[in-house]
Amino acid sequence: MLSLYANQIMAPLKNSRGAAAVMVAVTLTVLLAMGAAAIDIGHALVARNELQNAADAAALAGARALGIAYEGMTPDQMANYTLTGGDQAAIVAAAQATSALNQAAAVSVSVNAADVQIGLWNSATRTFTPTANQPRSVRVVTHRDGSANGPISTFLANVVGMSSVNVSAAATAELAAIGSTPLGALDLPVAISELFFSQFGCGDSIQLYPSNGTPQSCAGFTTFLQTPSNDMAMRTIINGMIDGSYQVPPTTAGVTHIEFTNGTLSNPTWNALTNLFILRSAGTGYWDALVPVYQGGDCSPSGAIPIVGYANIRITNVQGPPNHLITGNVSCPLFQGGGVGGGPSFGVFTTLPGLVE
Repeated sequence: MLSLYANQIMAPLKNSRGAAAVMVAVTLTVLLAMGAAAIDIGHALVARNELQNAADAAALAGARALGIAYEGMTPDQMANYTLTGGDQAAIVAAAQATSALNQAAAVSVSVNAADVQIGLWNSATRTFTPTANQPRSVRVVTHRDGSANGPISTFLANVVGMSSVNVSAAATAELAAIGSTPLGALDLPVAISELFFSQFGCGDSIQLYPSNGTPQSCAGFTTFLQTPSNDMAMRTIINGMIDGSYQVPPTTAGVTHIEFTNGTLSNPTWNALTNLFILRSAGTGYWDALVPVYQGGDCSPSGAIPIVGYANIRITNVQGPPNHLITGNVSCPLFQGGGVGGGPSFGVFTTLPGLVE
């Protein structure tokens, strides 16, 4: 009787031990799965960062190859450029060679040719559009999956049936609007107002002098960094440009302030300016001049005004006394070697790329 009573008391405890064993087994499985996930997810994240580094480097290399292609062109060729098979091959090869110098999870990162795209980047919508017409951007996608380099093997996730993971990364590099100019890049002592670009742009005509107060004729004579800014200083600069003894100092959009004369030029200075045009336009009849774009809408600028960007003006007519006239049109896109990107876009771009995605 006592034995029967004891068995009745111990029965629930025996059942509890069985339930506890099941709970321990389940808990251990869950913990093991969580541990496996933590290790393998961490490994995949490290691999993705490595893929991102490879994509960044490859996009920059591809965009630099595009910039080199532009450096060998005239302004007219730049404005009418359509991507050639040879240039595309060079861009793809540069991206692939650079990517292969990187590893993701101990595997050299190869890039499929189809994963190198050439086109335009829209900074407002943050979208990339492939195009062969005046492209400025290169986008590269790197993979560790079935399409390239193989998926990443897991360490412990096999426990839950996951033997590998797919990882990819993308980067876009762009030949951005030029944000600075090196020594001697600016070669016309005239700057135009950003007001022009509120209504006009590439291909539109502009009257640099005389100003009539409208956006299409809003500019001023500048002695760049030299003070005082007056007629004599202007003539000295122009004559120095003619004989090669003067080069405009480096400038940076948003930082450099340039000096304006706010006055008419004397006949000797106009004659010097006419001679400079004759020198620069020899053989073509026009002069492609890189000029600063200044802040604000003052069409009779004076004193120091900050530069906000740069534009390319094709000067087609310079008349000295008695007409005193300078006309041309805005010619773009233009790709300027040696400058650094980062300024607002007025149609002039650097050939040195930067990452945008």
